[in-house]
Amino acid sequence: MKVYGNLIIFSTDNEERKDVRRLKEKKLQVMLDENNNLPIFEISNKEYIKTSAENRIEELFKTPKFYIEQLYTWGDPNYYTKDSELMISYLVIINKKNIKEMPNNLSFYDIFIENEEKEMQQNIILKNDNKKIHYKVKTIVKRNRENIDYINKLVNKSEVSELTAIIIHSGIKRLRNRIENTNIAFSFLDKEFAISELQQIYEIILDKKLVSANFRKKIEPMIKKTDKVVKESAYRPSYQYTFNEEFIRNWV
Repeated sequence: MKVYGNLIIFSTDNEERKDVRRLKEKKLQVMLDENNNLPIFEISNKEYIKTSAENRIEELFKTPKFYIEQLYTWGDPNYYTKDSELMISYLVIINKKNIKEMPNNLSFYDIFIENEEKEMQQNIILKNDNKKIHYKVKTIVKRNRENIDYINKLVNKSEVSELTAIIIHSGIKRLRNRIENTNIAFSFLDKEFAISELQQIYEIILDKKLVSANFRKKIEPMIKKTDKVVKESAYRPSYQYTFNEEFIRNWV
């Protein structure tokens, strides 16, 4: 059986400042190559698959600083190609400041999602300065024996393949799940950050506004205050924080 791996790489960037009293708004991004595919990597029986994925990321960006976890294994015959019959996807988060070299054939795209709850459908736009990609993903509910399966399908033909669209859809869902019960959000940020920056990461992934007071209460055990103060807006300076390593020890 032919097996390949691919990488769904998420990062963030800043919007143009809309209010001089606030930090720049952040936007979620995903990476595609010039053919609108996710970056791939070869799998061999000489090393762990995760190691192969990590080596590929370091080869692409010349940095060891990133977050990675296995997302899903895709074994649907509808997506078989002459090169692969099984595709193993890894979710990656990288802070752009850690990228030492950017490959010419890869680009980040801003992600815009519009939910149609009644139709169980999402309209997705991936956009950068050079290209705009639009597609729709519909979720079909199907009972399988005693289980209920949620099957995602591309509604119409698009510039991205159905499997790529589904992987992006699954990757965003994984981010939303993991951000609620792990420290994954900190992988998007610098080592030191403002609480408002961290809140923006939560908001763009969860796709909803959060009440600042409630958010601070929730993440208080996860962060430590530093002595540094940074002024990045016309309003008031903000204290910088770091991730509290003790949180992981207590959680585990």
